[in-house]
Parts: sequence; structure tokens; C-alpha cells
Amino acid sequence: MKKYIEYISIAVVLTGLTACNELDTKPFESYDDETVWGSKESAESFVINSYNGTITNFTGYAYSESITPNGIHSDLNNLDAFPVERFDRFTGSAQGLDDFFANLRECNMIIEKAPTEALKAEGYLLRGVLFFHQTRWQGRFVPILRVLNTKDKEAFRTLYTKNPTESYKYIMDDLTKATQGMPETSAPGRANKYAAHAFRSRAALQAYAYTKDAHYLDIAIESAKAVINSGKYVLTSAENFGNMFVEAGKYDKEIILAHYRLSLNTTVGNFNEMIRVVPNINNNEVKFVGGKEFADAKGRSFEGWASYFPTQDLIDQYLVVDQADHTAKPWYETSQFLNNVENGDISSLTEGALNTVRHNVPEAADLGTNAKGNIITRYGKIKSSATETNISKLMYQHRDARFYQTVVYDQSNWLKEEVETNICGNLWAGVREGQSDSWYTTASGYYWRKAVVQVEPRVYVSNNTDYHFVIARLGEMYMNLAEAYLLKGDVAQAVTALNRTRVTHGNLPASTAATLADAWKDYIRERRVEMAYEGDLYWSFLRWGQYGGDANDGAAAGAVINALNTPVHKIQITKDRKQFMVAQITRNGAWERTFTTKRYLMPIPQGTLDQRSASGINDAQNPGW
Repeated sequence: MKKYIEYISIAVVLTGLTACNELDTKPFESYDDETVWGSKESAESFVINSYNGTITNFTGYAYSESITPNGIHSDLNNLDAFPVERFDRFTGSAQGLDDFFANLRECNMIIEKAPTEALKAEGYLLRGVLFFHQTRWQGRFVPILRVLNTKDKEAFRTLYTKNPTESYKYIMDDLTKATQGMPETSAPGRANKYAAHAFRSRAALQAYAYTKDAHYLDIAIESAKAVINSGKYVLTSAENFGNMFVEAGKYDKEIILAHYRLSLNTTVGNFNEMIRVVPNINNNEVKFVGGKEFADAKGRSFEGWASYFPTQDLIDQYLVVDQADHTAKPWYETSQFLNNVENGDISSLTEGALNTVRHNVPEAADLGTNAKGNIITRYGKIKSSATETNISKLMYQHRDARFYQTVVYDQSNWLKEEVETNICGNLWAGVREGQSDSWYTTASGYYWRKAVVQVEPRVYVSNNTDYHFVIARLGEMYMNLAEAYLLKGDVAQAVTALNRTRVTHGNLPASTAATLADAWKDYIRERRVEMAYEGDLYWSFLRWGQYGGDANDGAAAGAVINALNTPVHKIQITKDRKQFMVAQITRNGAWERTFTTKRYLMPIPQGTLDQRSASGINDAQNPGW
């Protein structure tokens, strides 16, 4: 008798039961086992297809970064509810239960039916990262570890894991099996044992943060070293750092795993990282404010719908090399800045003091204080004795090399155009009439450069393009190694690890941190710039908050994360580049960023729990929800 594979919507079964013996098993498809598993080629096709909804959960940069201090989502008149915590226990999970069970079933089928041990190991990787994706968000998932059929009524009633401790045991078991059985090499876009080690190292740090089980630190170190010592991956040069995220470096030797899309079925509009980071500005608007006109004959260089932007808070993390003593410092502490710029009196600034063309700078919303403190936090102007009178040069020259390949800033080049983000510049926040920022223009004074592909003839929603997301790379392994050593109190090894990326990618002098407090400070700064805009930082801040102490501004473990509870900032540079101000981004109430400790574990959607409860499946909600 032929065996058949049934793709059953298990989520419907689990959430829609009205009686113990009533199972809705549709929609389903049946495939002959021999057709799918009868050859290595067909089995591999099934496995590769199963990357969708498992591995691909780790793609996407823009939104994840926008809920950290590194970024903001500022879209016309719409408030982003997540960073200000305007949501409740009915909020969705990382992946809806319907999709989760469909993807989990495919993973279990691979583990049970794949014809080779290597493919089975790949199934363990896919299941492990699927569990990890859910656990990072809400700490818990439904652990079904085999292929179910309609007769498995009790298995359909499986409860969510009790807590992150139980969840991470499942995750580590799967990822460890993957590292033991997967091949050492693979084609681009396909995982191998080192991709499994990369995920294992990443998950181990998160597991330690939520369980405080020290053996996870050993796992994080073991897997990071397995990748580093394999010799198969090499840190790219500072000059090529940005190329890893665009066509020029899509197969860079630093990349452990990436997700590749071909132009045949991919357009600019498919990704926030393209259509939602490029502004929408034409030459008529530029002419009105007196900015530099675009070189494109029709002024159509920028026709995106930008709503995701880097913040001044991120820019502050990129150190500048002091031209006097050649040490790395924050930009506002270098000799070249201090010799030429003086602090202005913030209280002297009135509405329109820096500009009245098109929009006032400051505008009324920039003045005074709010519940988070002073709205304008820094005001500077060129000294009468200055030898350099261009504030943009003083701020942006001699930076960490990654700065130039991550963000678009005043007087830089981007998408074949000379860019001005200062007041009345061609990509200024207020260049459009509609409102003073966020009208598909920057909310912060900056745009994302990282992962923006040059598309011919231009970046436009319907234009086709190749695209890829870097999911794991060697730089992260050094970051994970440094973090694990810091948690073990080994300052020397931690600093050695963080210096690998700081020096190679950043072209900066090495950190000389000798105390745990200084090492944590340098490490957090390094991770924020090394892993900026790669879907990493939100989860890192959650870890650091769980650690407490030097990792979270001296707060207790599990306390409020100050960095997620503080407004993010913008910069305004005057048209003559002789003055600047830094202020909170207040558009649409964005200044009200809030983090409460219940957000360490997001809720299991209450609607899901209610549906399961109606069928006699009684799961507890997460703490605080």
C-alpha cells in the first residue's frame, strides 16, 4: 500500500476544536511518499522549500532596527505603536500559530522521512530555528516533535512549553544535532554545519539571558569558535564591509548564510529595506528651498516611500579618530570639533531661529521639555576663531569606516546623487511642503545606505532587482564570543574578540579597556555599529537588560531597559553649516518610547489561548499580560 504525506492545517485542529472528537483536517494535500522522498533531488527540493517560514524568519532589517535606539519608523501621520507600548495581550506572536504548525510539520517530515542523515540534520536546524524564532518573542511554543495524523488526538492537545528554560532545551537539542550531522560546505543560500553553529551560538546567549544557566555560555563560545577556527570564513575588509549587503559582495567570504532573491521574481517593492528607505523628492521641491538639484534629467532619482531611518543615537556610536592624539572618541569630544565649535545656549533658541524657509527650525514641537526631559539636547555653532567652518565635516570626517557604508549623511553621495541633508538641502527632512519631516523624507537627518541596492534605471517600486539578506556572518561570531567572555568575567579575551571587528571593519584603534565596566561599554558600542541594521540589536538589548549591571546602565537584572525607554533623536544642520541642533524626534508622539519589564516576554496572543481553552487546552499566559 502506498504511503501518503498529508499537509494538514494543524493550527486549525489545535485552535478550532469544538469537541474532543471533532477534527477539521482541511485544507490538506496528499503526495506520494515515493515522489517526494524517492530521490535525493526531490527530497532536497522539499527541504529547500521548507526554508520559507523557518530560515526566512531571520531576514528583514528595517522594522527590527526601528524599535531600537538605532532606528525609527516614522510614517506620515501614523504612530508606530510598538516602541511606545501601545498594545495589549491580543498582540500577534512572532509567527501565527497556523503558519507555525504548517512549518513545523514540514520540519518533522524531513527529520522522519529524509533519505540521508545530512538532510535529517538540516531538518533539525530548520525546526530549531523555528522554535528559536518563537521563543525570542514570547518564550514558549507548542513542542510537537513528530508528524501527526488525524488519529493523534492527544498529541493535538499538546500544551505550550512552560517557560524559556524548557523551550531552550528543545532548541539546543535540535541545533546541536544539526551541527553534528550537516555537511561542512554548501551552496550559497543553503545552510551547512557552520550556519547551524552560528544559530547555536546566537541562541545560547539568549538562553543564558533568560535562564542564567552558565553552560549556555560554554555553548555560545564553543559554536562561535567552531565557525572562527574552521578557516572557511574571513572578515571582509573595511573598504568592502558595505558590499556584503549589496550585489557587489553577495558571496563575500565573511557570509555564513544568506537568503538570495533573483530579479526574475523580485521587485523593489518587495522589501521595506528598499522601497521604505529611499525618499520621495523631486527637483521642483528642491528648487523651492534652494538646494542642489538632482543630476537626473527628470529629477526622478528618489521615488521611494521612506519611513525607516537611522537615528542620531546610532550616529553617536560611531567613533571619530582625533586628529591630534589619534585616539577614538565620540565626535563631540575630538580636538578638531572642540577647537572649532562651541556650545550654544539651548534656551536662546526660539521657533524659526535656525530657519524659516518652508518649515521653521526649531518648530514649536522642538521647544521646551516633555515627560522624557529636554527636547533639544545639544546646540552648537562655529567659533569666530574656527579654522574649519563646516560643521558637517567636523562631525563626519575621520569616522569609524562602517559609518560611511551604513548611513547617508550630509554632503555624501548616494544612488548617483550628491546628497545634502542640512536645512534646505535636497534630501532635507523639511524639503517637502506637506510636513516638516516624515513626508517620505527623513525624520532624523539621515537615511539608511546599508542594503540599498543600486537599481537600473532607478529605485522604483515595480523595478526588478536581485536582492539578498545576510542571515549569519563571521563578525557576529566575534561579537558573541566577546559577550560570552564578558559574562564569564574574562575582560582580556572579550576585548581581544571585540577588537577583531573594531579594527578590521572599523579601521579604529584597538580598545584598551581593562575593567569589566569599560569593556562592556566598548562592547555594546561595538555591537551597535557592527550589527547595525541586521535584525540583531533588539534581541541584544533584551539580553543586556536581563543581565543588568554594566550591560544595562547599572540597573538590576531584568529591570527596565533604559535604552528602550528613552526618546531617539534627530539632527538639524543649518544651510550655511555653521550651526546645528540635536533634538528628540517628536513626530506622532514618537518621543514616548516606553519599555516595561513584561515586554521581556511578549504575550501569547490571547485570542489563541481563548480558542484553545474552548477546546479544553488550557495554557497559561505570560507574566504581566
